[in-house]
Amino acid sequence: MEPILIAGQWRPATAVDSFRVVDPTTGHARTAVWPVSGWSDVDAALDAAATAATFLRGLPDEPRAEFLERYAARLEARAADLVAAAHAETGLPVKPRLADVEIPRMLDQLRQAAAAIREGTWRMAMIDTAKNIRSAAFGLGPVAIFPPANFPFAYGCLTGGDFASAIAAGNPVIAKAHPGHPSVSLIAAEEALPALAAAGLPAATVQLLHGMPPADGLRLVADPRVGASGFTGSQQAGMALFAAAAAAGKVMWVEMGSVNPVVLLPGAVASRGDQIADELAASVTGSAGQVCIKPGIVFLVDDAAGQAFLAAVTTRLATIGPQVLLNPPGRDRLVSNIAALRQAGAIQRTGDAAARPDATGPCTSLPTLLTTTGAAFLADPGSLLVEMFGNATLLVMCASLDELARAVASVHGALAASVYVAGDGSDEPAFATIAPLLVDKAGRIVENRMTTGMAVVPPMQHGGPWPSAAPPFYSAVGMPWTILRYARRICFDGWSQEHLPAILRDAPPAGRPWRFLDGCWTQTGSAES
Repeated sequence: MEPILIAGQWRPATAVDSFRVVDPTTGHARTAVWPVSGWSDVDAALDAAATAATFLRGLPDEPRAEFLERYAARLEARAADLVAAAHAETGLPVKPRLADVEIPRMLDQLRQAAAAIREGTWRMAMIDTAKNIRSAAFGLGPVAIFPPANFPFAYGCLTGGDFASAIAAGNPVIAKAHPGHPSVSLIAAEEALPALAAAGLPAATVQLLHGMPPADGLRLVADPRVGASGFTGSQQAGMALFAAAAAAGKVMWVEMGSVNPVVLLPGAVASRGDQIADELAASVTGSAGQVCIKPGIVFLVDDAAGQAFLAAVTTRLATIGPQVLLNPPGRDRLVSNIAALRQAGAIQRTGDAAARPDATGPCTSLPTLLTTTGAAFLADPGSLLVEMFGNATLLVMCASLDELARAVASVHGALAASVYVAGDGSDEPAFATIAPLLVDKAGRIVENRMTTGMAVVPPMQHGGPWPSAAPPFYSAVGMPWTILRYARRICFDGWSQEHLPAILRDAPPAGRPWRFLDGCWTQTGSAES
């Protein structure tokens, strides 16, 4: 059975169960056996993390930045091993997805976090010299991270944005690997230890458990020793963890399911319907649709151009063969949710794996298109707002723009939304109505592109209104904003210079504190002032 990493030591788990990863391309279990840790392992990790958190508070910022850069370099050197492990356990293609897209994103996130530490803006330091009142952001304490199945690197428990943000804020991390790709986390942990030692950080800054019972996950996020937790995954698990943390007064950031509405205004469909059909088909089937910002529901007017668009999308999706999904449970959930939409009255236009005998693999599904009317959607939106995590989407064919607007207003919170508008101005009145609705519904609103293809840059927002994510401040992407999720503001009132944290002294070593000068707050001085 594979070992766990606690307090810098690889050791056998006190296992209460075990699991093996299923190869999604064959349906066969792989040979490695992974432990499901009992509470004693979690408890030991919490104790070690609490001690590490105290040590980290006394260190300057630079060692954390140095660790992230050293760690990124070590992961880059192991890229081939990481890609091979992720491909074997998830079925995601080596190229371009894993090697050319996700590995670079992972490395960039870690290096962005290191740069954000040095730049210092994330601390939001403020100094009122006259009153000698100063405040800044500081780490919360041990952070527990629960990663998703679909991004083994970019959202991995030891490689993703949550991890990078938590470390940047000055917190140790207790990582709970995803059972769909535990080998990735194991390799990452192997590289984290020497990077920690070289940077002079406590070994317990990074710890790894491969699994734990759900009840212990709820207990972990509510434990007094935890500063915060981050979760990416299903609504069922995310809501349970969020409720447990909230009941204990603990910080919990959750990114959950999302239908990501796309609105196609009539002028756009009439002028370039074929092009939009290509874009929708590519977006729904990219990574077999297993992307949290995949367009899951599309609204358009049922006119002649709308009917032509429906025919075009149907043809495109029907010609794409079976696609491998991440794991058998994921395929089963997709098939079940497609069935739920059909039960609610949606019409299936192209076939899912359950309906097409040529998709015989244990984890495969054929691209699936369903349709319903705007009237049917408005009659029972709850039954039709079902996240189909995979290569499937629902078209809502509305009788008029007014009906379309009312339907869009009935959508619940989403991570992303998109609106397609004609370039000749014909859609401008409709855009003026629809755009504010989408702003209310999503954290990121895209114009004239699909919701997939998100850039990992500081202004990016990757979060949205409940139930897509919570709290509303949430964003999983966008340094340095994301670091603040794992920090708290502390005010130092009347402190002498020698006792203040370095960032809040009159001559801070880094950052650009805001100072109250001449009756207003001003960000003054250079980064070295």
